[in-house]
Amino acid sequence: MPRAPQGHRSADANSPSLRDQDLALTPVRYRNMAEQIATALRQAIANGKLRPAARLLEVQIAREMGTSRAPLREALIQLEREGLVVRRPNRGTFVADLTEDLVRELASLRGILEGFAASLAVKRMTREDFERLETILKEMLAVARRGDFPHMVERDYQFHEYIMRASGHRLLYETWVGMDRKIRVYLSATNLMYADMKAVVHGHLPILQALRRRDPQRAGRVMAEHMGDVLDLFLTKVLGKEHRQDGNRLKALRQAKQARRLAVERLAQLREPRAVSREPRAGRRKRRSDGSD
Repeated sequence: MPRAPQGHRSADANSPSLRDQDLALTPVRYRNMAEQIATALRQAIANGKLRPAARLLEVQIAREMGTSRAPLREALIQLEREGLVVRRPNRGTFVADLTEDLVRELASLRGILEGFAASLAVKRMTREDFERLETILKEMLAVARRGDFPHMVERDYQFHEYIMRASGHRLLYETWVGMDRKIRVYLSATNLMYADMKAVVHGHLPILQALRRRDPQRAGRVMAEHMGDVLDLFLTKVLGKEHRQDGNRLKALRQAKQARRLAVERLAQLREPRAVSREPRAGRRKRRSDGSD
């Protein structure tokens, strides 16, 4: 690792260094102007002020935010990494067009792929694997408390990616990685729906608990339910803003959620071996005819 350049020594070699002084400085919330701009734009996307596919005019945004275009461009580069905006050559920068259909398709496909991966991973994961997942969640909670959205999304991605690797299914993992960009867009968009980012962390705890129980069916079901809960939150908030009077549609979402859970429970019951009586049919018929039931 290259060494940091050495500065010139002060003429007064005995003067105290900053490390020896308690400056009582208040920790800054943001590292720089670009991060403040990125945070403001994320919130504008989350609350619908910046609609999907809307063009972002740098001159207008810089004027309204009272800043120069240099930190704004840096902020847009960060949002592009997160998948919240897209740059189109000779056309400009646009809010990512995350439609309802795309969100539904991503959630359902992730539920299948990651649910399957979780059911495979429970048979392979070691104590070190569980400790690594715990560490990721602790790091996610720490950055959530700081309000560090980019790093929280990255830890969210790392958590799911680790489980995919732990499945030991190479083709499954390669299929999932092929959706990398869309998954990051999905994580950024859905995590914006949480008023408290710590709730994102708590939503992952049941997954870790299910993996620890080493029950393949339960692990797959909990992972799929996690995807469904996130999807419901996203759609409810989006539809709640666009269709405030459409109570029937919101009710249908809740009913669909209940139906999905019932279907999952029913499927689990069907997979469980039933206790079958070994008594011959003739004997059962005789007992019924004798009234001994």
